[in-house]
This record gives sequence, C-alpha cells and structure tokens, in this order.
Amino acid sequence: MLLKRPITAFMLILATLIFGTIALSELSVNLLPEVDSPTLMVRTDWSGAAPREIEQRINEPMEAVLSTVKGLENVHGFARQGQSIISLRFKWGQNMDLSFLNVREKLDQIRFSLPEQADRPQLVQNTASDEPIAVLGITSLNESNPDFNTRLNLKRWTEQVLSRRLEQADGIAQTVMVGAVEPEVQIRFRPEALNLYGVSLSEVESLVSQANLFTATGELREGWYRYSLKIQSRIQSIEDVKDVPLKTLGTGRVLKLSDVAEVRLDEADPTSFSLVDDHEVLSVLVKKEYGSNTVEAYDTLLPLLEELRSQNTNIGITVLEENASFIRNAINNLLQTLLYGALLAFIILFLFLDNWRTPFTIGVAIPVSIFLTFFVMFISDIQLNIVSLSGLTLGIGLLVDNAIIVLENINRHRSGTDSIFEAADLGTREIALAVTASTLTTISVFLPLIFLGGFEGAFFRDQAWTLSISLLASLGVALMILPVLITQFQKKGEEKSAMFGFNRFFDRMRDRYEQSLQWALRRKALFLGVMSVLLVAAIYLFMLVHKSVLPETEPQQLRYQVRLPGNTSLYATQESAESLINRLSSVKQEGQSIRVLGGYTDQTNLSNLSDEGLNKFTMSIPVDGYDMADRVREEMEDYFQQQPGWTAQPLAVQNAMDVLPSASQPPVLFRLVDEDRKQSERLAGRLQEKLRSAGLDIALAKQYEQELDTYQLRFRTQNLLQLGIDEREVIQYLESLTRGSWITDWNRQDENVPIRLVGYDRQIYEPENIVLNLNDRKVPLTRLASIERTSEPEQLERVNQTPVLSYMGDIGFTDWWWYGNDVRRALTDFARETGTDVKMGGAVMGIASLLSDMGLLLLISVVIIYIILSVQFESLRHPLIILAAVPFAWVGSVFILWITGISLNALSFMGILILTGIAVNDSILKVDFMRRYFADTGDLHQAITQAGLHRFRPVVMTSLTTIFGLIPMLLPFGDGYAFRQSLALALMGGMVTSTLLTLYLVPIIFQWVEGKKIKN
Repeated sequence: MLLKRPITAFMLILATLIFGTIALSELSVNLLPEVDSPTLMVRTDWSGAAPREIEQRINEPMEAVLSTVKGLENVHGFARQGQSIISLRFKWGQNMDLSFLNVREKLDQIRFSLPEQADRPQLVQNTASDEPIAVLGITSLNESNPDFNTRLNLKRWTEQVLSRRLEQADGIAQTVMVGAVEPEVQIRFRPEALNLYGVSLSEVESLVSQANLFTATGELREGWYRYSLKIQSRIQSIEDVKDVPLKTLGTGRVLKLSDVAEVRLDEADPTSFSLVDDHEVLSVLVKKEYGSNTVEAYDTLLPLLEELRSQNTNIGITVLEENASFIRNAINNLLQTLLYGALLAFIILFLFLDNWRTPFTIGVAIPVSIFLTFFVMFISDIQLNIVSLSGLTLGIGLLVDNAIIVLENINRHRSGTDSIFEAADLGTREIALAVTASTLTTISVFLPLIFLGGFEGAFFRDQAWTLSISLLASLGVALMILPVLITQFQKKGEEKSAMFGFNRFFDRMRDRYEQSLQWALRRKALFLGVMSVLLVAAIYLFMLVHKSVLPETEPQQLRYQVRLPGNTSLYATQESAESLINRLSSVKQEGQSIRVLGGYTDQTNLSNLSDEGLNKFTMSIPVDGYDMADRVREEMEDYFQQQPGWTAQPLAVQNAMDVLPSASQPPVLFRLVDEDRKQSERLAGRLQEKLRSAGLDIALAKQYEQELDTYQLRFRTQNLLQLGIDEREVIQYLESLTRGSWITDWNRQDENVPIRLVGYDRQIYEPENIVLNLNDRKVPLTRLASIERTSEPEQLERVNQTPVLSYMGDIGFTDWWWYGNDVRRALTDFARETGTDVKMGGAVMGIASLLSDMGLLLLISVVIIYIILSVQFESLRHPLIILAAVPFAWVGSVFILWITGISLNALSFMGILILTGIAVNDSILKVDFMRRYFADTGDLHQAITQAGLHRFRPVVMTSLTTIFGLIPMLLPFGDGYAFRQSLALALMGGMVTSTLLTLYLVPIIFQWVEGKKIKN
C-alpha cells in the first residue's frame, strides 16, 4: 500500500503529469470523430450516353453482379448523362478492405460485358479523408484576365511543382485541381479537302495514331551483351502532327495533315470551373492522409506555401478555405473550459471543506485523472476531438466525487484512532468496495456505447472510453493517492474552520431542508402528484423540442447547390454563377469573398459526386450572424423567383459536421417502386390524395425533376445502301463533328495531351442542319436517318436493383414524430390498392433511427445499473427505488432544452445519458444510508430523517462541483461553443432536478415502499 511509501506516491503523480503533458501534445486532433461510413462507390463514365442507355447497359448488369458481394446491405444506383454511379452500402463493422477486394474482383468479371465506348469502372472508397483540409486559389499576379497560354502555364506549374511538393509532405495525401484548363491537340479537318484527295476519316485517325507509336520490338545480341530495340514516336511537337504524311499524290508530292486540316493546341471542353467573386481562379483541394492529424497537416502546408510564394513572385497562392483554424480554436476553447471548470469545482471544494489544506489534497484528483486520461488516450490511439474532450469536461465534477467520499470517511474515523495514518488506512479500506461499485455503476451507463454498432457506436466510442478512463483514474487516485496526501498535509487535532462563514450558512440551509422534507413526507400524495404532472409535461415537451443530428451553430457561411435546366452547358452555368455572385455582392459580409465550384469538381468524393453535373454549381456565401444570413436567403428567393427552371438546395455549412449517413438527404423521401416509372409518376398524385385523405397535409415534389432534351437518330438503311455509305462512317463523322473523336495521347514532357479529330465548323445547333461531306457528296443527315427530339429524366435512380421514382415530402421531424404511424398506414393502404410499393427514406429516418438507438442504449444502461445495484444491495426492491427517480431526473434536461430552444441532438442526448449515472450515484448514497439505519434501529421515520441530515452535504457538494464545472461550457465564445452548450445544458438542467429529487423524491418513495412492507 502506498501509505507507507509517500515518496513513491509523489513520484507517481509527477510521472503522470509529465507523461500526460507529452501525450497531450502528440494526440491526433480533429473536429469530430472520423466516422467512416461502410460505403463503396463505382463510377463508370460513358461520354455522351443518355441516362436510359446507361441504366440498361451499365447499371442493370453491374448491379446484378455486385449484389452478390458478402455483407452488402444496400445498392443505390444513379444513371445520368455520360455517367453511371452505383453506391454500395455495407453492414457496420464489415471489413472494408476485404469488401474492396471482393468488389474489384466482381468488376473485373463484368468489365468486358460493358459497352466498348464506356471507360473502365472506377472503384472509390468513402473515408473521412475525402473532404479537403484546405482549398487553395492559384492566380496570375501579372494578368487580371489571363489568356489560354497563361492559364495553361498555371495549370502545369500547379500540377508539376505545387502538387508534388505538397504530396511529398507528411500528412498530405492528394491534391485535386478544379477549374484547370486541359490542353488538347485539335485536328480540325476540312471535308472538301478530304474528298478532293480521297482520304477518309478512318485513314486520318489510323495514320496519326501510327505516327505516335512508342513500343519495344525486341533486342539485339552481340556476344556477351544484349541491347533493347524500341521505336520512338515521331510526334515531338505540334509541327510533327502537322507534318504527318497521309498519302503520296500522283505528282510525287506527299500530302500532309496540314493540307487537309488545321492543327492547333487548344482548350478541351472544360468539366469544371472555380470562381472567387466574379474572377476565375484555379482551385486546389488539399486532402490529408487517412488517420493523420488535420491541424498538423495544415501546419505543414503553410511553410511550403510561403516558400513557393517567395520562389514564384508572379503567381498568387491564396488559402480560400481551411478547417484547421476552426478545429484548433474549438479544441483550445474546450481545453480552456476544462481548466476553468476545474477551477470552479475547486472553489466549491474550498468553500465546503473544513480547512485550507483539504481542498488541495482533493484537488489533486482532477489534474492527475485528466493527465492520466490523456496518456491512456495516446497509447490507445483515441483522438482528441470535441466529442471525446467534451466527455472529459462533463466528467470534471465526477472526478472529485470519489475523493470527497473517501475523505469524509477518513475524517469520520479520525476521532476514534490514534493517528492520521491509522484513520486513513481504516477509512479507505472500509469505503473502497462501495466507491468501486459506485464508479462501476456510473461507467455502466455509457460503457455500452463501446460495444454499440453503427453510426452511434463509431461516433461516441471515443467519448465512452474517455469518460471510463477518467473515472477509473479518479478511483485510483481516491483509493491510493488521496490517503497519502491526507497523512502528509493534515495534522492530528487540527481545528475545523468555516471558510468565509460558508459552512454556517450551509448548516442553516440543511435545517431548512429538514423542515421541508418533513412537510413533503406528510403530504406524499400532493408531492407525487406534482412530480407526475411535471413528468407528463416533460413528455409533451419532448415531442415539441426540435430534434437534429448535431447542434446548429451561428451561421458564418451559407452554402447552396444551384441546379440549372438539364441541357445547360458548363459555359452557361458559369455565366449564371457570375450573375448570381453580382446579385449577392451587396448583402454578403464585407472583406470576404463568395466562392463557387461548378461542374464535376471532385471525382473521388462520394458525398459530392452524386450531386455534381455540368448544369450545377456550389456556392459558399460568407455571412456574419443570423440577420445577414436571413438577408442572403431573402435575396436568393427573390432571384430564383425570376429564374424559371432554377433550383437552390441549402447544404451543410461544414462537411466535417455532416457525419450521419443520411444527413445530406432531404427530410423525407417517398420512393415509388415500379418497373414502369411513367406509371409511378401517374400514381404520385394518387399517393398525395391518399395522404391527404388520411388527414396528412403533405405536398410531394419530385426529387429529380429536371429533364434532358435528346435527339434520337434511326438510320435509313435503304438510303445508306443506295449511297454506298457505311453506318460506322456516319457515326465517326458525327462524333468528330460534335464532341470530337479521340485518336491518341501525345506524351509531352510530364503530361499526356489528347489528340482529337474535330469538325472544322462546330457551330451547329440543330441536327437537321448537319450536312455530311462523304464520298464526294454532300448528304443531309435527314436523308440518312430519321431524327426525333425526346425528353427524358436527367437522372434515373435504382434501389436494390429496382427502378424507383423519389418524391420529397414537406414534413419535418416533429410532424413525423406525431404522424409517422399514420403515414405508414396510408402507404400500406396505397400499396394494397395499387400494387405499387412505397419505400421511406431521408434525413428524418436517420434522426429517428439515431434517437431510437440512443433510447435503446439508455434502456440497456438502466438494466445494467439495476443488475449491479441488485448485486450490491442483495435486494430486488431497493434498486427499483433508486431507478424510480431516474425518469424524473430527465425532466430538467427536457425543460431546459425547450426553454433555451436548443435541439435534442446526439450531443445533448449524451449529456442525458451521463446524467443517468450521476442521478443513480446520488440516490445510491441516500438509499444505502436509509437501508442500513432502518435495519439497525427499526425506526423508518428516523432513518429517513438521519439520512437527510447526513447525506445532504455530500449530495449538494457533488452536485455543485459538477454544475460549476460545466458553467464555462455555457459561455458563448469561440468556435464550437454550440457543441459545448448542448452537452452542458442537458446535463446541468438534469442535475438541478436530479439533486432535488434525490433529496425529496427518493425518501418519499422509500417511506412508501418500506411502509407497505411493514403493514404486510
């Protein structure tokens, strides 16, 4: 035992503080836990293909094969113009590395059954590292409106210098460019010249491709040596492309490509753009390595940028957006609240305890427990984030509870022993088992989180471990370190003194409590009736309290995804974005810039990919508080009322907070499952009538309502035979005339530049105006094919290999809470009448599932507590008395959330969960004293009275240390305070009612239960 080795105890304290400090500096820092959704995404590009064709020829066969992968829970496919996206969601806990290999194997099996024109399917794993830690803006300082050559040089410098330097740095994995100009060699052929010299497009493609040949053909051997033989490409420059020989003319002259076509280096059709205010910039998304520290990765980035700025004075490098500062500030603020909370808890100790030395002996428990927790977090690879650190902050008051109980028991024995050493030894041994059981009871409330699967388990695991470690550390300090400190710093026979007269004031409060308790015992029915009314009111308010996944923060930025009509080109999308920027420039925050990313910005990010397109852009508008945010929203509404066909969808402000799998979805989705989507569309109106007939005023709006106009060509076979024209020749001619026909890639230094065959005149807007110049004839396309203009959805959706048509319902979580069962019954009746099944989805389902799982966790915790208490008390009745007060403790949490307007979210629910353990602890002390006193004396009334007198001080003391330790978390300063407030308010509100109910409700229930037992 350490009582005989005080120097050892002091060295343990010193070692804990030293190693804890080192561990704190080395802990991985992030805003929220890295919750990696078990999701894989398969993307297949097929340029120019219509959504229906992609669905039939790519999605359907691919989904059939991929659905056989082990552990797969859901297959969600999208088909849109030029692209197929299939999202594979696996069960939580699935080995995603193994699943990745299994999916890759299936893709290799099906690859050759896909259309030849389609690209190879790309498999992307969704991780927390998909979101960029910083967005850089690259501009030319010499030109305000750079031309093609300047933009191309910026792109090459970014790709060859900036990206390579960054990706070599520790913690940085990848950079993605948005708005980069892509060069290509365009061979603009002249049909008249081709016909004049009798050269076909196929011959041009073949000869250019052969000129770019680079291959190893074998080796030469000479005695002991051998030499490789390779053929080098003849294309080293644009001039080499122009000089590609096509044929030898009758005069002996060699016909070159430049004789029949114009060859030049030009900009390829862009797929993305980036704007800062109304200026076009090259944006670079910087992504960190998986599991690396966000703050450290960003700190590594900054000196590299400074070095590059000094070396390239003509290039501007600006940090447009970064998350590290917010994370650093949020964590630092939370660490400050941890320190302030510990100081306030120490002040409460100083007021309550008898002399000036005692608070310091107990106060040691706080820093030692915290720093020991930091050390265990480091060796256990637990992140330092808002959730884990908030758990530690919430436990500040709990860290001294064990020390207070041990101290009081030691003081109780001091008068009957010869030395402080003997009192410390006897008092600690006597209370050790009870304190250990009490600590394990508290831990049992949230320890099940460690074993909980799904999102909740991944999100709260760090917090559960942190709280468990800190409480076990405080238990160790109370049982081993505290007795040593008492023997070293307290003196035998030291007189008690009242700190600032506080104890005299507290004694008067205890006397008044005794009087009020007697009054309540005489009016049990009235008191229980009032408590029941409060409980019913809390249940009603629970229905009304706003519910969300995470707390809502004061807006500093608004993000919108803007969708234009489906056929809008990227150039028109960019012009529209510039127009909207000019409209909003007067209402945004001064000194800040509006940022826009449009087109296909990040093809590796699953959360963004399914919502990107050439007709879409994402806008980030800086604001300062709620008033400015409301003005921006009003301006947006006014602008979009003037733009028919435009839609704007609000997005999460910070993707790092958007951790729930369904958080990015609309509130409620009704998915009509039917092979015939036209039938589903006709039934949508009937579904809405069905909902309204059930008393549900829900308006339905199609989720993907935009449509694309396409031209469908059907060849006139007889005319083709009469003219001697091959179908493949027509297809090749049209491909070159419209989007350009890819021939080969020219390896230019460190980049591959496509060489593309394109029509000389690309200004064709109607297919009826196309005239093909083939075989010395000018043939209108209308003679070779019938042309029909049709309309089809921009995006087709499939869920679990079945076509669906999704409709958004304007119903919030509160309405769903009240009327969810009515909606389900209406959908069941609708399916029975029409034969069309309707599946539910959306963010509301995610929140409901989250609250349901958390409620189940709460129930499991209560059952575990009951089991522990039954073993501790050797009784099935007394644990029920303790647990009866727990629901009433939740009353304060619900009331304070309703009064303050703060939502019931994952973090506030965690506060309520921790409150359950604290309320149980206070009740245990009360019931244990009453039970033992009643067993010794047989006087029930006296047992309750004495328990009130003796336990009033520790109950109020532990409650005040917890409440005062949480006060700094309520202060609205610094980044991330909304997270702190949600946790602290839920716990503080419940602590107030928990303390009152422990002091009054538990004695009343105990008297009622034991009184009935006596009568029986």
